[in-house]
Amino acid sequence: MQETIKEWGQVILRAAVVLLILFYFCWPVRILGSSMEPTYSDGNILCFSRITSMTGNYHRGDVVVFDYYAEGERQTVLKRIIAMGGDTIQILTDGVYVNGEQLEEPYILGETTGIADMTVPEGTVFVMGDHRDTSFDSRNMGVISMEDLKGKVIFSLFPPGKAK
Repeated sequence: MQETIKEWGQVILRAAVVLLILFYFCWPVRILGSSMEPTYSDGNILCFSRITSMTGNYHRGDVVVFDYYAEGERQTVLKRIIAMGGDTIQILTDGVYVNGEQLEEPYILGETTGIADMTVPEGTVFVMGDHRDTSFDSRNMGVISMEDLKGKVIFSLFPPGKAK
């Protein structure tokens, strides 16, 4: 009997360690709003890797999580990296250009309007939502410091675009 209790205790301890490691490096977040449609919808639950925030290994196209403070309140925000520090970005009537090349963006919804052009400062990223008509993003809030990024999305608990 004591042997069985000891074995169960070891199994539970190992499972707890695995869960702690999993939740430390992979954290769930619920989508609120429609700014990332059609890729992710209101109510989707995503997991993002916090390891990325430790390594700073971000790339154009990554969907990232960060905190944004508006009117004294913290909001967890999900957006796509469009340009990195040092890149030039132009938003023209026919699309978004980074370093003079038009981005292929099959994931967007709506029309992209906003700033004419800028160079993204080093140590920051320019982010946009996929639903361009409704997204509050770098066109409105400015660039985001790399230090403020909490991680990048690694998987969804629902198929892309499907809310629960």
